[in-house]
Amino acid sequence: SEGHGASLTCELESVKLKTDSSVNLGVIVMEWVTNAFKYAYPNGEGEVRVKLKRVGDGKGELVVEDDGVGRAEGPAKGSGLGTRIVSAMARTIGAEVDYSPRQPGTSARLAFPFAAGS
Repeated sequence: SEGHGASLTCELESVKLKTDSSVNLGVIVMEWVTNAFKYAYPNGEGEVRVKLKRVGDGKGELVVEDDGVGRAEGPAKGSGLGTRIVSAMARTIGAEVDYSPRQPGTSARLAFPFAAGS
């Protein structure tokens, strides 16, 4: 049977967030992980890594990265709806999003405040 060869590795530090921030973070990580599984490794196996940690000054950092084919410049693959959802969710919690090329692959990073919405 055909299956996708990517695996998921998580390094998650325990953080305490408001419910709204937790929901938004969950939607963002789901979108990024889904995209990595769909696009990063079109020809075989690979690893998708999710990292969540405190970075000081009441801030946290979520990173989803892969060693795949990389994120194309220009319009997003598919409808672009996922990118718009991530941007809206990030704005709601006062977070910053950036995408960085890796050699190889892509890193999606969200820097967010713990006290968002208070």
